Amino acid sequence: EFFVPKPTSSNPYDPTQLSCLRWWDSDSPRFVLAIVHGLGEHARRYRHVAEYFVGKGGVVVGIDQQGHGRTAGPLPHISVLVEDLGRLEQHLRATYSDLPLFLYGQSLGGCVVTNYILQHTNHLAGAIATSPLLRTTFPPPAWKVTIAKLLGKYWPNLTLSTAIKPKELSRDPEAVAAYINDPEVHQRVSAALGLSMLEAGEWAIQNASRLKTPFLLMHGTSDRITSFDASQEFAKRSNALCRFVPWQGFFHDMHCEPEQQAVFETITRFIEQRINSEFDSASNPQARQE
Repeated sequence: EFFVPKPTSSNPYDPTQLSCLRWWDSDSPRFVLAIVHGLGEHARRYRHVAEYFVGKGGVVVGIDQQGHGRTAGPLPHISVLVEDLGRLEQHLRATYSDLPLFLYGQSLGGCVVTNYILQHTNHLAGAIATSPLLRTTFPPPAWKVTIAKLLGKYWPNLTLSTAIKPKELSRDPEAVAAYINDPEVHQRVSAALGLSMLEAGEWAIQNASRLKTPFLLMHGTSDRITSFDASQEFAKRSNALCRFVPWQGFFHDMHCEPEQQAVFETITRFIEQRINSEFDSASNPQARQE
């Protein structure tokens, strides 16, 4: 475990350092992959994902977003989480300056990653989003939205239940049981985060054509939590840098589905293609200018 230090800031939603985990098994790693988890979970739930990509030559870093896992603080406005990725990228670029860096976001993390690459100049080799929270599959109840809007102005840290049904996360009963029995998992969302993440998802769809970072976007067609159609719309509105891969019949946590190996292999091919592209550009300056 290590911590990304907070910047000098007067932001009231930036009270703490970011807790991160790091996995590696090579003296000569080939890339860095930073994992950004979903709402109500934490980096330790991605240990099996990290171990797979360590086996492919990666240094894998998992961040606990603010209000999750071992990073303290409230559940902030999503803009704060997006800014945190700038802090994380800066730290990783300084630590692994010679390695291509990738961001990989799941669900809420996918929304955060998507907004980051659309809004911020970055030095990423590529980004990956699985089941990103661009829209919910079913609109939130009107009463929840009303309460969040009315009270959020005066009580932004007010939390409501996400009402996520664990059985809708994965078709693997063991993965569902692990989620239910994890003491660090919660099913709460603050008024500040709830409203802002829905707005950020919609903004990302409407501004998809701004994409300047190679982007692998994947979504299961049977996701009952975040909208497959929204990801498909983002891809249609985007440009050639976005590669959209639908997964027939997959639920929300694609990295926990019975066929997770195929998901990891698809991400690996994207990483390898980007590494090769970076190498070709570095060895051929003329091609890079073109």
